Parts: sequence; C-alpha cells; structure tokens
Amino acid sequence: MYSKGNQIIVTVFCLFLFSLSGTSGSYAQQVGYTSLNPPVLLPNGNQFKTWKHQTTYTKSYCVDQGHPRASDDNVGSEDKPFLTINRAAQVVRPGQRVIVKTGVYRESVQPRLGGNGPGKMISFEAAPGAKVIVKGSRVFKPQWSRSKKGDTTHSAALLDDYFGSYNPFLTENASKEDIDIMPWATQWAGKLPYTLGRGLVFQNGKRLVQQARYAYLAKVPGSYWVEKDSSRLHIHPLSDANPSRTVFEITTQQHIFKPAVTDLGYIRVKGFIFEHAGNGFPRTGVGAVFTMGGHHWIIEDNIVRQVNSVGIEIGARTDESRPAGRIDARRAGNSLGYTIVRNNELYECGTGGIQGLTVKNALVENNRIHHCGWQNVQRYWETGAIKLLLNNGTLVRRNIITDIQAAPGIWLDYNNINSRVTQNVLANIQSVNGAIFIEASQVPNLVDRNFVWNVTGSGIYQHDCDKLTVAHNFVANCTGKGVEMRICKGRMVNGRLSTCTQNRVLNNIIVNAREGIWFIDDDNISNRNIFVASGPPFDFAAWQKKGFGQNSITARINVSLDLKKLSFTWSTAKKFPLFEKLEICKYDFSDSPWKTNKVPAGPFPYPGPRPTTVSLADSR
Repeated sequence: MYSKGNQIIVTVFCLFLFSLSGTSGSYAQQVGYTSLNPPVLLPNGNQFKTWKHQTTYTKSYCVDQGHPRASDDNVGSEDKPFLTINRAAQVVRPGQRVIVKTGVYRESVQPRLGGNGPGKMISFEAAPGAKVIVKGSRVFKPQWSRSKKGDTTHSAALLDDYFGSYNPFLTENASKEDIDIMPWATQWAGKLPYTLGRGLVFQNGKRLVQQARYAYLAKVPGSYWVEKDSSRLHIHPLSDANPSRTVFEITTQQHIFKPAVTDLGYIRVKGFIFEHAGNGFPRTGVGAVFTMGGHHWIIEDNIVRQVNSVGIEIGARTDESRPAGRIDARRAGNSLGYTIVRNNELYECGTGGIQGLTVKNALVENNRIHHCGWQNVQRYWETGAIKLLLNNGTLVRRNIITDIQAAPGIWLDYNNINSRVTQNVLANIQSVNGAIFIEASQVPNLVDRNFVWNVTGSGIYQHDCDKLTVAHNFVANCTGKGVEMRICKGRMVNGRLSTCTQNRVLNNIIVNAREGIWFIDDDNISNRNIFVASGPPFDFAAWQKKGFGQNSITARINVSLDLKKLSFTWSTAKKFPLFEKLEICKYDFSDSPWKTNKVPAGPFPYPGPRPTTVSLADSR
C-alpha cells in the first residue's frame, strides 16, 4: 500500500516521463532503432541508427478546399471535409492523419498535439496525386495610386487587415535586438539589408526585388520599396504592368507550418508545396517549416520555395532571445532528436535551405537544394544550403546542392560530435569559406565520398577543428584550396584556445584547385591523394618534403560534368595506384563495396583511357 508521499513521487515521475515523450496523451512507445542498408558507420565506429514510420492510421481527416460544402464546422470526412488544414491540426490525435486535397491554402498550420511513437504518429499528407500549395501570403488587391505624377511606380496602403500581430514589412530582417544575441554579427547592426523589412512581394508568382530607397525604384522594373512611416508599399511592376490588372501577393506571416508548443514528437509532413514566408535572419525560430524543437519528425517529399530566409528548421533550440534563451537551452538539452529530412526540394530561399541548432541523431538525405542565398548576407555567418549547429551523431548524405550564392553548401557549425557528411553532390557554390565547411570541433567527424565541383572559395574547408577525417572525395575547380584547414587566432572552444591538429586528408582526388591542400599546422596528415592541375602556388614537391603525401601523386585526367543529367565523364591515359582502405569507408560513392583492402582514391572506380561516364544519382 502506497503512502501519500509515495503517491506524490510516482505522480512526479509519470509527469517527467510524459514531458520526455513530447506528446499530449500517453507515454511514447518504445522506438526500435535500426541500421541503414547498407550500414553507415559514424566516426566512433558505431553504426548510425534511425527509425521508421510504422503507423496504421485509425482515422483520416479530410481537408478539401475545392469541395462545395467544405467548412471548418464539419466533421472532416470525405463528404463533409474541413476547409483549412489548421482546423484539422487542432483535432487530429496520435494514430490519426490529415489528408489534404488539391488547392491553394493561405494559412498558418499549427499542430496542437504530437504522436506517441513510430506506431502511433500524427501525419499531415497531400492526397495521392494532389497539388497542395500552402502559402504564407495573401492576394493583394488594394486601391493603387501613382507614387508620383508621370512615374512608373505605384503605391498602396499596407492595411492591418492583411496581417495579425506580425507585419513582416514593418519587421526588420535583423533588428538590433536580434543582432545582440548574435555577437559575431555586430558589425551589421543598423546596416542594409539587415534593416530592410522581411515582407516579400510577388507579381504573377515572380518574386520582386526589395529596394532600400524610393529613388531606386524607377531604375529597376520588378522591384518594391516599403515606406515604413506610413505603411505604404511602392512598386515598379515588371513590364510596367497596370497593377490593378495584375495579380500581386504579399507575405503576411513568418511561419507556414509550426506547432503551437515546443517538443512535439512523431509528426510526419509529406507531399506539400510550402511557399511565401516573410521570415527573418535570427538563427533560431524562423524556419518557414519549423519543428519548434520537436523530436522524431519525418519531413519528406515536400517543396519549400520563395521564402525570405530559411526553408526548413529542425534542431532542439527554438528561441535564443533574452531572457528566454537560457530556459530554451535547458529544455533543448533534453531533446531526443532523430528528425528525418529527406527527398525535399528547396529553392529561392534567401539565406538557406535546411537549418537548425542543437541537432541530435538527425538524418538529412536525398534533398535537392538549389538557387538559395539571394539575400547575399554570408558575413553574418548564418547562411547555408544545409547549416546545422551543435551536431551529435548527425548524418548528412546523398543531397544534391547546386547554384548556391553567399553560403556554403553544407556547414556543420561548432562543437560537432561523431557526425558524418557523405555522398553529397555540390556544384556551383559561391562561399568565402568552402562548399563543405566543418567548424570548431575537437572530436572525430568525417567528410567522405563527396563530389564537389566549381567552387568560388575552397572545396572542403575547416577552421578550429581537430581529428577531422577528409577521405575519398572528388574536389574539382576551386578558386581557393581543394582542402583548407586553419584556425581563428585567439578563439576559445570548450574552454581552451582552438587548434587545428590531428586531422587527416586521405585518398582524395583534387582537380584544378590552385592551392591543393593547405594546413595552418604541420601536426596533421595528408597522404594517398591524387593532384591534377593543382598549383601554382601549390608546390607538390615542397609539400612532400614537409612530410605530407609520401604516397600521393600528380596526374592528368580529362573530366567534364553534365549537371542536368547528374553525370560526369572522365578518362586518363595513366594507370593510377590503389591505396590502403580506411576501415570506416567500406563502400564507393554508389554503395558498391570495396572488395579488397586496396582501393582507388576518390569515391569512384578509376577510369581508363576511354571516356567513362559516372552517374551521380546512382546511390539515390
């Protein structure tokens, strides 16, 4: 028989378990974590393990904007569907799903509950064959007037009726308060484009360019300017169109899909098109699709496009503002992680595609990210096609990332632990750092079997890292180094001055990188690499005299890339040597096993004198 004191202890313990579940009904089911096929090893030698959706849904709610009797007062059945997705998000429970039929849904979706485990998830899905567009914008049909007599510009009032408590046109991309919590960005406080508003304008679906001054409008068709004092929007339409006869849309919200509370788990989001978010530059809490610190999400088969900053935000952190930041950090410390982001397409995102702070056991794979970074704000150091911070056991693989400006392609930022970047294709990357960037990490991490092509900057870059292995990559056409390793002088990481030692660069092929491989510290290893047309200033003979690359060689190859077909063709008249295999790299780029302990450099079998075409989509 329990005493009253024991009953209190049991109750508190149950509440603790409930808080860890991230659900709103019962304890989370036991999750059976499984290996990938083929297995992928993390730097510590253990297999990366993930989880699978296993739910047989007991009920499906229907949302059908096109149904003549659709109403949020309905029960959500096929014959009496809901009008909005958010209405369904308020009633769906663990083990149930929301099926959305074709339509344009202008709303903010804010789920109230999460699932209870992989066998009792909550799922939001586009119906099979449906085209479901969820927009953070509204059609703008104001009373237009000429801005000035005889001018090509027009203006209209941004009335409060279009917005709730958040007006992105009157909210700065990064205010002084925002930058105060990002001290590395202090030089940008009060400067453009950080002081511009977050609101976007679209003319017939095409994003217009925001100007800082009214005087610039007349010179740039397809642009707009916000007169904040009077809340007026001034536009110079494309083709000098009559705005009263043209469809304009304006963003009215920061998030498109975001839970109502933090830490919800076991949610799937599948098959939607998310577009038009007026979101800002702070590094947390701004994703157009935002897990709000949730765990065990699956975000798959979606398109995210035309947003002011970040497309998809994962990770445990949600709010770094003062004084909420300390509470948020403590909460995030208990996160289970295990978010899966796969098979999505992201483009026209202003600062980045997939981002997140405090990322545990995540799987980010098979995403297509392109034409991001148009805000051109790399030097506030929060941009990237994929930018994940404080990673622990994270796997980033098989993503195709092209045409990125003012941002790295993949950036694992700060104090990363036991994480791996592998089998990604990166092409046409403009970055002051590198196409792949690993930062300030003191324990083993791994960058391997990636294909990197055409980089303004370095191919693979790290600063302030120890024990990083860079192996079996193909890196070509870099204006900087093929692989660059340096330190930021005077920087403290985990209570000590940062160093750049005990790193390994092995079994890579580096083509047409002016400076080959570059170390700031000689306490690193470089060996078994093949250099093609690398240097000057890179001096291979001097590199070997320093003790680097005793088994490396220089060579000639012919190589070309067809990015549209995702294939490259190469040949060589010389027979290349095989090298000692790294035990952790058991497979080539397409996951064919290396059959012996002697393997090629780079991620592919060597070509011969006749051109060999390699599909870069083989492993996807």
